[in-house]
Amino acid sequence: MSSTHSSSNDPTQYRDSSQEYVPHGETRGQNLTVPANQVSPYSQPPGRWEYVPASPQDAQQQVQAAKSAETSLVLGIIGVVMLPILSPFAVWQAYKSEKLGGRATAGKVLGWVGVALLILGALWLIAFFAFFGLMMNELDTVTRSTI
Repeated sequence: MSSTHSSSNDPTQYRDSSQEYVPHGETRGQNLTVPANQVSPYSQPPGRWEYVPASPQDAQQQVQAAKSAETSLVLGIIGVVMLPILSPFAVWQAYKSEKLGGRATAGKVLGWVGVALLILGALWLIAFFAFFGLMMNELDTVTRSTI
């Protein structure tokens, strides 16, 4: 399969039968295609794009959001691995970070997993002590009836 294109740099003029790109609002009969190894004309240009704060307050808010996201991640990991009691604090820090404009998805997910483990652990302890209390009551009843 041969690929033909014009001498201009317009990516909508490339033609390749392996992958066809049809711009919005145009019909397939015009044969405007973009090969798989070419950049789509509607994508973001290459390079590093990041948020540049407009004021010192915005910069401070971004720093606080980053700190809250990092704290959320650390608390979430510790909450899942060792101390599930820290998991609600991980969720709290994740929501604080998101309110400030940061992203703390991993900390939030780990926090909720830790909260689920905390609830399951509490239910297990309740069941254990209920069973233990029932067994002690039966043991007491059996020993009193034999005397």
